[in-house]
Amino acid sequence: MACVLFSRPADDITLNYLHYYSKELVKLSISLNHKTIDKEKEESNKNIILSLIKKQKPLLIIFNGHGSPEIICGHGKEIIIHSKENPEVLKNSIIYALSCSSAAILGPKAVEKEAICFIGYESDFALGKDPDSEASPKHDKIARLFIEPSNILVSSLLNGNSPKKSIEKAKEKMLENLWYLHTTKDFPEAIHYAPFLFGNFSSLVSHGNENASINQ
Repeated sequence: MACVLFSRPADDITLNYLHYYSKELVKLSISLNHKTIDKEKEESNKNIILSLIKKQKPLLIIFNGHGSPEIICGHGKEIIIHSKENPEVLKNSIIYALSCSSAAILGPKAVEKEAICFIGYESDFALGKDPDSEASPKHDKIARLFIEPSNILVSSLLNGNSPKKSIEKAKEKMLENLWYLHTTKDFPEAIHYAPFLFGNFSSLVSHGNENASINQ
């Protein structure tokens, strides 16, 4: 089975949500008998993550974290990967970055430096939240609509599907959730979240070999 590395900081409200919802992905990776390395909170820092990439050579790397077109961050917004500094460390890996805009510049640069495939967002990843549920992400039904498609994508990759197929699955769920936001009467402000989810749909892309698999 493949070596899978998770980087999961949790030092602000948004990252707490991503950290909470990615727990099930770590469990899935373990259940599929992948060599699963989960670095969370303070351990999702530059020194630890880069050392693990160098030593363990993970085939799949899942980054949660803040970002920009050129960077992916870890704990405390520390820059882990920068397009002008160290994109070559992603060589021979499939990467999924749940990190704002990092697919715009860093993604193509990583592939240029022989990453297998970089999956991510070319603009900001929007996370809708219910202000009344921020202290308890598991009860936030709005956030789930935004994070479920991402989890479907990672689950698909862990099960050996290609980036292309995994993105298709994620976008199918986004469209389903968009339809819900446009039609539900469960809460009157639902329609106002739809443009942000559509932004995620539009900006989710892959660079590199979209037919790769961690089972190959």
